[in-house]
Amino acid sequence: MAKAKTGRKQQAASARALMAAVAHHGAGRLDQAAAAYQRILKAEPANAQALHLLGVVHHQKGDNEIAHDLISRALEIDPNYADAHGNMGHVLSALHRHAEALSHFTTATVLEPTLAEAHNNLGQGLQQAGRIDDAIDSYTMATTLNPGFAEAWCNNGAAHQELGHMSDAVSFYREALRLRPHYPEALARLAGALAAMGETDEAIVSYRAALDLDPDDATAQANLTSLYIGDETDPNRAIAESMKSLAMLLQSQYGDTACAATIKRFGAEGIPVFRLKHDLQQAVYLAGRRVVIDGLSEFVDAGNGILARAAMANDPGLPVRLERAEAAALVPYLQSGHFHLSAGPPAFVLNPEIDWAAEEQKYIESANEIVHIDDFLSPAALAWFQAYCLESRVWTKEYANKYLGAFSDQGFISPMHLQLGRELREKLPKLFGPHTLKRFWGFKYDAILGKGINVHADFARLNLNFWITPDEHNLTPGTGGLKVYDVPSPANWHFRAYNEGKDAIYRFIADHHGNSVTVPYKCNRAVLFNSAYFHETDELHFADLYEGRRVNVTYLFGSR
Repeated sequence: MAKAKTGRKQQAASARALMAAVAHHGAGRLDQAAAAYQRILKAEPANAQALHLLGVVHHQKGDNEIAHDLISRALEIDPNYADAHGNMGHVLSALHRHAEALSHFTTATVLEPTLAEAHNNLGQGLQQAGRIDDAIDSYTMATTLNPGFAEAWCNNGAAHQELGHMSDAVSFYREALRLRPHYPEALARLAGALAAMGETDEAIVSYRAALDLDPDDATAQANLTSLYIGDETDPNRAIAESMKSLAMLLQSQYGDTACAATIKRFGAEGIPVFRLKHDLQQAVYLAGRRVVIDGLSEFVDAGNGILARAAMANDPGLPVRLERAEAAALVPYLQSGHFHLSAGPPAFVLNPEIDWAAEEQKYIESANEIVHIDDFLSPAALAWFQAYCLESRVWTKEYANKYLGAFSDQGFISPMHLQLGRELREKLPKLFGPHTLKRFWGFKYDAILGKGINVHADFARLNLNFWITPDEHNLTPGTGGLKVYDVPSPANWHFRAYNEGKDAIYRFIADHHGNSVTVPYKCNRAVLFNSAYFHETDELHFADLYEGRRVNVTYLFGSR
């Protein structure tokens, strides 16, 4: 009898310890919660609940490999632990193992078919897999089981928005906000749907409300910036909002409050070699022009050593993991912004020697809505764009094919950029006049490590793409340009389908007997085409020099 009492006392003590740990966890005190879970596991190594919840803490702190190991151990002890399956799905999603994540989300709904959270999680997994209609069914089941589940209403709105069903999406977002008025994600998503419906003023109000609640939401700030760019009535406001967006992005990646986390991430995940190579080349370029930037010389010294080590690796395409001292040497420079500035835009950004009315008519009369224009920019504007793209530290987004992107809503903006948009509308009024400037961007390629942009379509009505790298750096003249297929993406395809489904796109083109036009690369050549057309970068053979990197700038007007 004494032993039984002792066992019950131990169970009660364990339950109290777990309650205390969960209380820390629920209050966001992750370090205290982790310590409490670890104390429980020291006494009870096979406590599946403590293993699972400790894994959740590590997931919340970004340590997803550790989280995966802990939750795996919990599931070995209790294979029917529905919550653990659900959180394993989130961990695997964070590790980009989406098929495995979907399997765990599905298992959770089988084990707990009446649990709304499980169906909401499954919906997220299905949406990530591109199965949008199935995701909507799961979100609907979640809100049927729990009509007060604001997150599921919001997610259902996001799925409808991805399908282009904007009015339905707005209804779901408004229901989520009725249930939870101070819900920044729902406010930001509502703003996006309203913007897509042309309700710009209401969208701005909604983005502002979202940012009031979550001032660090760089995506909401970027989307708000795009609305100011499209408005065109206050270019200074558009530039200021874009600079704010870039500052928020850099702060989230490398800023003072995230510095320790950045150093830790560089040690665990590494830095892509193509990213470091570009940034090092740019740093050397800036140093050669005696530009003063915090941490520049330390970045060059550390970066050279890291790249030398990466060159000896078996697969130099993989990210290179950094020692703590190396990461610390890189961060101050990465935190710093720099822009090429000039006294002001020239009198003309577009080449004044071109008969723009004739070029406009050529497009209107073209059989397939694909034309190119040589000597597109004025000489002064071309020189400015070249200097801007070489000097400005705005290349923030990395792509799988090892090229970098810079965007109008995150710092890739200036009076020159905006003047180009205005001049296009003025000089080609029949084409650009009816359409709002949606956004513009630049892409910069490493011809040695990458291949360029895969086949895709854009969300706009008109796509204007121009190249600025001097021709002397194109090692194979006649290549390096753009291949455009005279087949528009289907109106009922959602954005991800016509941007990521490469195999399905090629099948669609073949099934519709599509033809392609390949426009060879030429410096200061612009290609103008129907933005719904599928297109891809032609093969690249450019010099392995910083100044030799192929750079294109793209402007999108109107909506499909």
